[in-house]
Amino acid sequence: MLIHFAYADFEEQRLNVDKARSIYNRLLDVNEANLKDPTLAYIQAMRFERRTEGIKAARALFKRAREDTRTNHQVYVAAALMEYYCSKDNNIAFNIFNLGLKKFGQNLDYILAYIDYMTHLNEDHNARVLFERILSPNNSITKQSQPAIWHEFLRFESQVGDLPSIKKVEKRRLALHVELNELEGRETLLLVDRYKFLNLLPCSNDELKLLGYKDVSNINLSSTSTSLLTNGSVVNGTALLEQAAKDRRAILPRPDIKHLMPFRPTRNPLPGSHSTSGGVFPLPDTALYLVKVLPPSRNFEGPFVIIDELMERVARLNIPDNFDPVRVSVQGELIRDLDSSNANNSQQSRKMGLADSDDEEQQPQLNAGDRSTMDIYRQRQQKRVKLTKNISTDQITAPVVT
Repeated sequence: MLIHFAYADFEEQRLNVDKARSIYNRLLDVNEANLKDPTLAYIQAMRFERRTEGIKAARALFKRAREDTRTNHQVYVAAALMEYYCSKDNNIAFNIFNLGLKKFGQNLDYILAYIDYMTHLNEDHNARVLFERILSPNNSITKQSQPAIWHEFLRFESQVGDLPSIKKVEKRRLALHVELNELEGRETLLLVDRYKFLNLLPCSNDELKLLGYKDVSNINLSSTSTSLLTNGSVVNGTALLEQAAKDRRAILPRPDIKHLMPFRPTRNPLPGSHSTSGGVFPLPDTALYLVKVLPPSRNFEGPFVIIDELMERVARLNIPDNFDPVRVSVQGELIRDLDSSNANNSQQSRKMGLADSDDEEQQPQLNAGDRSTMDIYRQRQQKRVKLTKNISTDQITAPVVT
């Protein structure tokens, strides 16, 4: 229906009244049976006819809606309020409400809408007559639906009546609750409903909990309904959606946030680990040690190994089951000789370095000629040292003649 309504408004804005009317007629056609409840479609069509053709065309469409057996009580409320606002005729609106009361006398929503209309007309006598008519024993409304009506009656008397009238209505209301066994010794709760105004209560929340008081909005539709003289609807859709959302949240289970772990991320976590402790399967000891000794991933800039290709090559690799170890022959003696000669050379070089340093300290400043003569002198000294070493070794190794 939403697309039909928007399309009809679009055509009406373009002054295509006949095209918009055909959209509503096609939507309300009984032969197509495309709607199980065309009440809203009738209401929008009545408003369209009032805007384009006048109140008489809207009345003709309301007559068609009354003959349709699929419509509900809302179409009577919409027609009555349209007469009240547009034609300024209270009698026509009053007749429409009475006509609907004959058909929907047991519908609590329609009764509350009728009561709300009458209590705003500043006609106290007619309003009291309506209350007595609805609450009379001859009426077919059930007693389970009467507490909401008695609540409206008490609110009306508290607004315009005197104290004896209020006490009288309060006494009759108490008798109904006792008959229904709803209070069970908690008659004090009726005083809360008497002295409250809108969302103002005479007790604190703790006191209401001790008394076991439940807000009337959870029981009656009158507290969630809006004024019929302002909106033209019985129940505010936003209030119903909010109430349904609250009921849905009350049914769904909620986690206990007291047992939840606070979010405290670790600073500089290990590569591959989670930023917070817990919730991660622990690594084996060997893998954990490897992860700890590896440098952080942010310090590695490449080259990056393609893991999939590497694993494919490893999988295709043919590893023989039996293989001979590789043996390499090394000439150990030669290596040892080379090592010893290298060691002797290194020792001699270190000794020469020390001697050079001593000579440099003693003679810090030498010219080029002195350096050349000193080099020749050192070479001769080294030759003499070698010769003395060779002579001493020959004397030690020579055999003794007896």
